[in-house]
Amino acid sequence: MGSFKDRVVLIESVGDDIAYAIARKVASKGAKLALFDIDGKNTSDIVARLKEDGIEALGVTGDPADCTGVKQAIGVIMEKYGKIDVLINNSDYFVENDIVETKAQGWYQGAKNNIDPAFFLCREVIPIMRKQSYGRIVNIGSIEYLGLPQTSVYSAAKSSMLGFTRSLALETANDKITVNWVVKGTIHKSNMSQEQEEKMAAKIPVQKLGTPEDVAGAVTFFAADTSKFITGQTFFVCGGKSLSFSMSI
Repeated sequence: MGSFKDRVVLIESVGDDIAYAIARKVASKGAKLALFDIDGKNTSDIVARLKEDGIEALGVTGDPADCTGVKQAIGVIMEKYGKIDVLINNSDYFVENDIVETKAQGWYQGAKNNIDPAFFLCREVIPIMRKQSYGRIVNIGSIEYLGLPQTSVYSAAKSSMLGFTRSLALETANDKITVNWVVKGTIHKSNMSQEQEEKMAAKIPVQKLGTPEDVAGAVTFFAADTSKFITGQTFFVCGGKSLSFSMSI
């Protein structure tokens, strides 16, 4: 899959096992890590977990959905490393509610927390990538963008990332920057009961849940040097769920 030796990889929203799996995978291939989250506990926890694995990482706390917070975070990372080669946008703010019961603030929060981080980070990072004539941007989405009852806010926010990814890929195609989208299906979480896992797995063609490492593998593929001829594409990590999504709820 290629080496990440001396590549600086920025991972945004690091409070889940997927971010940890990605960080471990790219670090094992030589990457330098910058981890950015609004919650200081998330950044300190993942930095500590990685340190236990013998991996050093820069943790930066700030609001990815705020343009000022993003500028400040990018400044800290650039002061430390002097470049950013890979940006991984990992925001995932789940909203579940009947649309009639959804307040305006709920709609705004769904958009703000799912879309704004990718926009502000890309706006700041792309000039850096253009200057260095190299960049990989990987957006992580959710299969719910295809639509589910009670998730109109979340689905709308997630589906917007498809157009964002494709348009940005075209804008940067001549700059040696690629922009791609990994869409995750149902991924195992440590707090799931066996009953919950079996019930969810029964709705997936391969009859099992995905793992954070499955998502990390797809992200790493797009983030590597070897993916230079692939841009604007969608990669489903869903065990075949997307093939019959509308009929399997």
